[in-house]
Amino acid sequence: MRFESVEAYAFGPFRDASLALVPGLNVVFGPNEAGKSTWHAALYAGLCGIRRGKGRAIRADARFEQRHRPWDANGAWEVGVRLALADGRRVALRHDLAGGVDSSARDAELAGRDYSNEIVFEGAPDGSRWLGLDRRSFLHTACVRQAQMLAVREDAGALQGALQAAAATAGADATAARALATLKGFRSEHVGSERARTRPLVQSRHEVEAARGELDGARGARDAYQRKRAQLTAREEMLRATRARLLAVRAHESGERLARIRALSRRFESGQPRLFDDPELADRVAVAVATWEAQPMPKPLAGEDVEELEGRLADVEARLDTVAERVRGMRAWLSGAGGIGIVAGLATGAGYSVMLGWPVAVLGLGMLAWAFVWRGAGRIRPLEAGRAGIAAELPRRRKEEEEFARAQRRLEEAESVLRRAAADAGLEGGPPAALLDGLYDWQARRHRRLGRYEEEQSAWSELRRLLEDRTLEEWTAATERLQAEAAAHGVVSGAADPGDTAESLERLERRQREALERELGALEERERNLPDVADAEERLAQAERRQGEIERLDATLATTMDFLAAAELRVHRDVAQVLRETVLAWLPGVTGGRYVDCRVDPASLAVEVQGPDGRFRSADLLSHGTAEQVYLLLRLALARHLTKPQEACPLLLDDALSGCDATRAVAVLDTLLAIAGETQVILFTHDADVRRWAEDHLRGPRHRLIDLEPPAAR
Repeated sequence: MRFESVEAYAFGPFRDASLALVPGLNVVFGPNEAGKSTWHAALYAGLCGIRRGKGRAIRADARFEQRHRPWDANGAWEVGVRLALADGRRVALRHDLAGGVDSSARDAELAGRDYSNEIVFEGAPDGSRWLGLDRRSFLHTACVRQAQMLAVREDAGALQGALQAAAATAGADATAARALATLKGFRSEHVGSERARTRPLVQSRHEVEAARGELDGARGARDAYQRKRAQLTAREEMLRATRARLLAVRAHESGERLARIRALSRRFESGQPRLFDDPELADRVAVAVATWEAQPMPKPLAGEDVEELEGRLADVEARLDTVAERVRGMRAWLSGAGGIGIVAGLATGAGYSVMLGWPVAVLGLGMLAWAFVWRGAGRIRPLEAGRAGIAAELPRRRKEEEEFARAQRRLEEAESVLRRAAADAGLEGGPPAALLDGLYDWQARRHRRLGRYEEEQSAWSELRRLLEDRTLEEWTAATERLQAEAAAHGVVSGAADPGDTAESLERLERRQREALERELGALEERERNLPDVADAEERLAQAERRQGEIERLDATLATTMDFLAAAELRVHRDVAQVLRETVLAWLPGVTGGRYVDCRVDPASLAVEVQGPDGRFRSADLLSHGTAEQVYLLLRLALARHLTKPQEACPLLLDDALSGCDATRAVAVLDTLLAIAGETQVILFTHDADVRRWAEDHLRGPRHRLIDLEPPAAR
């Protein structure tokens, strides 16, 4: 197989871009950010696509999508490659990485012929299936990403299936791997391991444990049933003892009750007690006493009464009228004299002398002004103040006299009520204080009579309560019957515990009976549902027989697999020898003769190399550049060994020489050029020395130097 071209329809930063490739060594040169790693990923995705299994994407697929899915292509994410297969077919692979619906593998020459069904893997077409690989094993062998030369060991386990499939054609012992895998599958399906909870071995052990637990549970349930039965027998005895105590207490209480009934019956032979009392008179007496005690004694009023205040007010008003009349006369005289003075002054000043007339006119004007201003306040104000004081005092005094009169009337009414109540109670007349003391004595005598009546009434009520609508004869017969029943149960009425009462014993007997009935019902239900111990023992025996059969099968399979493992070990040795020979063919030249021998562990893909001193060292302990060279050769060996015999697996290298010095880089490039004689090699690099080597060594149509445009030019 070889790539003829890769088409980035919408991949990373590329839109409808393509890269043509030749069958041999393709050195693709470009500076940083020129898209080398993107083209490298596009070749892998264009060949293998991405898985479309159920569930969430694995972490590596999710990271691949984050790095290479376009951000601004309206959801499109498509890539494709054109391949030339060893059988002569030319195929155009196209992958709809976003939706997976339009992925296809069509013949590039025969229109419409679709080969997708040949290479579907994990839900999507995978072109590496034509090589005998899958997208995962291709990624860890032929697809070398930048700074990931040693990553082939990270997923060595995933390559074991491919290694064994390749070894199946190596010799007669190769069938041991298939047989061992078949036996492992059979053992996994029909026996299982200690951690396989759903497999027969663990299941049989669980069945034995469950059957043993069921038997233990059946025996425990039977023992618990017997213990519960013994407990209920003891409770039945307790219930019978409680009933005997209850009979004794009932007989004792009935005897005491009968004695009390007889005593009370003799007390009331004449019938129910009666009270000869007038409750209405008692109410009137109580109201009269309370009314008299509630009335305060009115205090006599001091000072002038209303009549005296009204006389004083009339005298002040008369004096005020006299003074006001005098003030008005004086003001009139001043007004007249002032007018005459003004006229005389003006006349004198006009006819005789201004000096004489002017004072007269001013005097007249002053008298006239005084007449307008003067109101006699010095005489009137004291009188008005006196009138105001009397007017304010008069309503207050009038209110006090009205309240005194009302209090006097209430007191007289209360005294009248008191005298009537005293007369009704049979008391003679007298002052209110004597009547009040007499009524107090009358109430005390009545209260004593009521107390004696209440005692008699209480005793009568007790008799009626004790009888409970029965006669004395009936209670006598009932008591004799209870005493006889108690004697029949071995107790006598006088033998009851002093702390026992019929009520408390009835509650105790009821609780014991109800609890016993409930537990008897539960015990009967438990008896119906008791597991059969014999059945449980039989199920345990069956489970143990099945476990023994599975364990014997497991032992047989283990013995068989031990024999086959020896054969598989020989297969691994063959695989290791093939990988060693392939790596060893190029190792001295690539390492400059420093390492002349190697050995490979096919299980872990760990490589050890031998130096001139004859000692083997792990390649992991060598310098980073040397380790990368060794594992690059291991990838070449894996790709050759894992690929179908008729196919050649192309190698995709992204800056695979970054850890080499100049001398070893030339050796590795020479090795890659030699490999490119049989296998297509595509090397992406930013190293100018590699580009110069490519210009000098890549000749003819089979090899090619490809210069990617710098970022600014695209």
